[in-house]
Amino acid sequence: MKNMNLKISVLRKKKRITQQELGDALGVSYQTISKWENKVTMPDIVMLPELAEYFNVTVDELLGLRPLKEEEYLSGKTDTKEFWDKRFDYLLRTRKSHWNTDYMKFLIDHVWKVHAPVRVLDCGCGYGSLGLFMMPLLPKGSTYTGIDFADQLMKQGKEMFLNSGIQGEFIKNDFYQYSINQKYDIVICQSVLRHIKSSESFISKMLDHARAGALIICIDTNREFECDGLYVEGMDYSYLCDHTGLDKNWKMELEREGRDYAVAMRTAYIMQKLGMKQIEIRMNDKVSFVSPEMEDYHQTVEDFMEFNDWNHGIDEVQLERSIQYLINHGMSRKEADRFLRKNYVIADYFKQNSGNVSYTHFIGKMITFGRKASIT
Repeated sequence: MKNMNLKISVLRKKKRITQQELGDALGVSYQTISKWENKVTMPDIVMLPELAEYFNVTVDELLGLRPLKEEEYLSGKTDTKEFWDKRFDYLLRTRKSHWNTDYMKFLIDHVWKVHAPVRVLDCGCGYGSLGLFMMPLLPKGSTYTGIDFADQLMKQGKEMFLNSGIQGEFIKNDFYQYSINQKYDIVICQSVLRHIKSSESFISKMLDHARAGALIICIDTNREFECDGLYVEGMDYSYLCDHTGLDKNWKMELEREGRDYAVAMRTAYIMQKLGMKQIEIRMNDKVSFVSPEMEDYHQTVEDFMEFNDWNHGIDEVQLERSIQYLINHGMSRKEADRFLRKNYVIADYFKQNSGNVSYTHFIGKMITFGRKASIT
């Protein structure tokens, strides 16, 4: 019973009928309907097809095993300031393992050929992690400006820049709405496009703030690569890679929210459509190999566990909420339950073998860049 999420109440209210009216139609009392809706009892198995037919849904939809076609969609709201203002710790932990310094230096010096001071605009900058990483590698005299709408992230960013001795300007505003008079030599975004409704409008806005010939850089993760990017020594790799049902989740988020799980693969085509030139794509070379012999092993594992939300054990109430959310986003109950419980299996393996687990982690970050067309 606790794993069922009967939709009788939702369907009844949508049909605008009372418990008595539904009971009359099915030949049962309104008290029986009330017990079904409050999970006191379950309808008899022979009653389920009749209920499903009455509401014009499948039995799986009636039982909450699949989403109702007309059920209100629960947005992830990943394009709102309220979402990101609560995620400083998450961002701080995840950004630690995203880059090798020598590869970023290689990109700056030999791929992008930045040999003179540049003005950098970081769009959707968060706390400025990219600026903290890039600025010491850029030619002396380069300037950094970050723009974001998340108050708390900006506050943390200003403090971190000050403590690091790096000059930077932060603009707290909605990137879509804010007009900047200055034109920039490098306009960049990292891990933004996969969370927003329209990648094309975002990149178009980036172009508005770039001088002719400026470098536009979009860095994002391909979800398919990411799902195959974890190997834990002692666990079945095929089990770790299994993400059955996520394709449904991604498809629904794209259809209902505009969030594109494959935007990293599509960015070059958006840039081409917008008239950019010299478009190229690179993969970030960062792959983390973590083993007990590492000096900072315990902190690295702690960050990794916290990043994946694996430090808090299995909470059946929260698990059920998460299952219902994934069902709402296109998964079947079986797929949602399997996906979430897999995470708990991995977490338990780390805990049972504390201090002795080695793993490899590849994020699958793609770097797409090109030049704003020069005025002719």
